[in-house]
Amino acid sequence: MSLLICQDVKKHYGAQDVLRGVTFQIDPGEKLGLIGKNGGGKSTILRLVEGVEVADHGRVSLRKGASLGHVPQIPEFEAGITVLQYVELGLAEVRALQRELDTIGERMSHAEGDELEKLVHEHEAKSQRIGDLGGWEIARRIEVVLSGIGLAKELWSREARTLSGGERSRVALARELVAGHDLLLLDEPTNHLDLVGIEWLESWLHEQKGAVLIVSHDRRLLNRAVDGILELERGEIRRYPGNYDKYVVLREERYKTELREWESQQDFLRKEEDFIRKHIGSQRTAEAKGRQKRLENLVRVDRPFNDVRRPAIRAPKVERGGELVFETRDLAGGYGEKKLFQHVDLRVGRSDRIGVVGKNGAGKSTLLRILAGLQPPLGGELEPGHKSVCGYYDQDTSQLDETRTPYEEIRRTHRDMTDLEIRSHLARFLFRGNEVDKSIAALSGGERARVALAKLVLEKPTWLALDEPTNHLDLAARAALEEMLSEFDGTLVCVSHDRAFLDALCTKIVCVDPDAVTVFDGNYTAWRDAVLAASDQRRALAAEKPKRDEKRVEPPKAAKPAKAASPGKVRNRYLFDKLEARIMELEAEQKKLNDELVREDVYRNAARMKETQIRIAEVEHELAERYAEWENWR
Repeated sequence: MSLLICQDVKKHYGAQDVLRGVTFQIDPGEKLGLIGKNGGGKSTILRLVEGVEVADHGRVSLRKGASLGHVPQIPEFEAGITVLQYVELGLAEVRALQRELDTIGERMSHAEGDELEKLVHEHEAKSQRIGDLGGWEIARRIEVVLSGIGLAKELWSREARTLSGGERSRVALARELVAGHDLLLLDEPTNHLDLVGIEWLESWLHEQKGAVLIVSHDRRLLNRAVDGILELERGEIRRYPGNYDKYVVLREERYKTELREWESQQDFLRKEEDFIRKHIGSQRTAEAKGRQKRLENLVRVDRPFNDVRRPAIRAPKVERGGELVFETRDLAGGYGEKKLFQHVDLRVGRSDRIGVVGKNGAGKSTLLRILAGLQPPLGGELEPGHKSVCGYYDQDTSQLDETRTPYEEIRRTHRDMTDLEIRSHLARFLFRGNEVDKSIAALSGGERARVALAKLVLEKPTWLALDEPTNHLDLAARAALEEMLSEFDGTLVCVSHDRAFLDALCTKIVCVDPDAVTVFDGNYTAWRDAVLAASDQRRALAAEKPKRDEKRVEPPKAAKPAKAASPGKVRNRYLFDKLEARIMELEAEQKKLNDELVREDVYRNAARMKETQIRIAEVEHELAERYAEWENWR
């Protein structure tokens, strides 16, 4: 039975038809990505499913009794409620089920015969439901989620409404993740997560039993966390199996097939119409009329639509500068007395491609602003190279004057351009007609980003400092930006959470961390693999230390790092034997616990029954982790 059914759903706002007959369904456990142009109606679909809005036509039906989760865009917190308390509110269904289970357990201790059998079945059903919601390991579940999304432990006891905007959004996300909903709606869930948090979210969603509908422009997330794509185009939905990469291939194949069908029919129509015109009124009039009748009843194939519109971004012209773009010596940065980083020594040359990564709050944007000359350092030196000119892109697009229009923004800084040149330039960024005279204050985030990029490419920098340039851009605009930057002849320094973007453009990674700012030669994936391999090596060495101490031998020389392409796999026979022994212990305990569930002295004791179920959940969770570790061993 389907979990959610949307049947011929239509929605309009004024004269604008946003949804023109959307039909799709989501089955239990499915993970689907919802993609489409900005402003195309993706958020409208989510609001209809949530029940915040009502369809003008058609039906939106959620299976009776199914739990639905969604993260509010602006979460609200009651006074005095802490982060931990707010997240626990997501477990209301689990708490209610546990109370019901306690009541059933108490009744089981006194029941006999048919009544006892009925209660046992009811107990099993509710226990299964608690398990599906992850309710047997509540404390651990909350801790895993809060840590996974990057919320520091010292914030858990803080009053939720005192947090920053990004932190509040992460708290709201955490509450819905721990709840274990049958269907979870996520609208750009990675916006407030750092790279580690995004990768954790991918794994978490993949492992959950519930269904998920995700609106996202993160291609890597859509590749790793979903098993189907819903494409919203011109108010209608098309469904594709597989992840985002497979969708790209299947979409192109579908378009080519439909185009061939349309062209074939057009060719047939031309030949038939030529025959009718030639022979009507001749000896073959009857045949011509027959063909005309058949044409009138023929079902016409619509010309397939392939929206190839996307910003035509041209790379900025680069003034030739020196080989050195800038150099830092013992650089420190932060705000007031607070240093976010220090002792930074960087030497950036012409045509370098650098991605800046690190946890939220580590100081990535601060470092970029200092390098761009927009903020003074707290210590050290920044030495620009010969003729070094920076073009800076602000993720908040705060450099735009909201009282102006896109046309006026270009005119303000480029008075030498004619009216036609300005309008033609803005048209390449999809601002056409009256859109060029629309107030910037009324623009969407994606539109504001396109205005900022339109201004940026008119400058003549030797290097670009980009702070989250793909934020607010849809998939087509991101692809256009990547193409432009790949053609840019100057140096690129970019802060980004878009891993596909970093992999496509960057050949060096600068990791900003309170302990140190480090430089890695390679793209994001190579850097991440190296980090995981080094972490595995440290764990392996730590596990071997007790054994070395027993034998009183000198510590071995530093081992060569594990290959970057094989994160999570370590050659270590001692650890492998230890892992297999632990798996056998857990399997034995699991069998023992399951046998206990059917013993009368256990199921008649509500407290003992609940304790046994909780331990079973813990054992199953650890077994899953150990099995995965065993399968990935080399």
